Amino acid sequence: MTIQHLTLAKFRIGMTTEQMEEAYKTIHRLMQGALLVPGVKSFTSGPPMDRKGTRGYQVALIVDFENMQAFRAYIPHPHHRLMADFVYSIAQEKPLSYQIDTDQIAKL
Repeated sequence: MTIQHLTLAKFRIGMTTEQMEEAYKTIHRLMQGALLVPGVKSFTSGPPMDRKGTRGYQVALIVDFENMQAFRAYIPHPHHRLMADFVYSIAQEKPLSYQIDTDQIAKL
């Protein structure tokens, strides 16, 4: 089983291109720390390849967990708090958070 945790965010209005690029770099550095958290399998983050259809979301973060227990253990983990605090600091509004159990997709 793999649980995918997706977060989408929109940058604060008024952020410069340079500030956005630095935010992407900071997120990537912070995400590397996620690999040290038990149960985290992989991560990816970045801007959209094509802005069409994004509804203004400019940042995507995806973390893959071994199972639901690992995902639930991550939520109160200090690393998650650090990451969430940073994302909230650059976000125009509350980010979108979505989880997928990849084993359940075939059972719809």
